[in-house]
Amino acid sequence: MENIYENALEKVEMGARFKIDLKKRSLKINGKYVINEGQYEGELGVTLDSQEDFINKIEELYSTYRYSIPSERDNQSPSKYFVALQEDELEDEAMLYGEYRSKAQCALELYLLCQIILGFRLENPGFFWQSKNVKGLVILNEWWNQTIITNNNK
Repeated sequence: MENIYENALEKVEMGARFKIDLKKRSLKINGKYVINEGQYEGELGVTLDSQEDFINKIEELYSTYRYSIPSERDNQSPSKYFVALQEDELEDEAMLYGEYRSKAQCALELYLLCQIILGFRLENPGFFWQSKNVKGLVILNEWWNQTIITNNNK
C-alpha cells in the first residue's frame, strides 16, 4: 500500500509541486489529486494523534517550517496557512542546517490535513488555537469545521 505522507514528501524533495487545500480536504502533487475531498487510495501514513501528541508534532513541524530555507520557487507559492521567516531573517545556523522550505511546508500542511481527515479536533479552540510554546503557530477553527467523510479509504 502507498504511504501518502512519505511518498508526497519524497516527491516534493525531488522537485514536485504540491497544493494542499484544507477546506476542500485535498492534496495535489504535480497537478494530480492524491487526496480529493477527503478521499484517497492507500494509507495516509499518519495515525490519529492524541491532543498532546498532536500539539507536540504540529509545534515541531511548524518550527521546522518557520526556520526553513526558502528557494525562488517557494517565494512564488508561499503557504496560505502558515508564516515562515524570510531569508534575511534567518540566522546562519538555519541557513546551513535548515530543511528546504517546500518540503517543510508539505510536511506541516499534509500532517494537519491527515489529522483533519482522520477526525482529530482540538479541544476548545474558540475561533483559533495558538501555541503557548511556539511563536506564530496559529490554527484556525474554520479549518476543522467542514463536513468530514467518515470512510475515507477507497
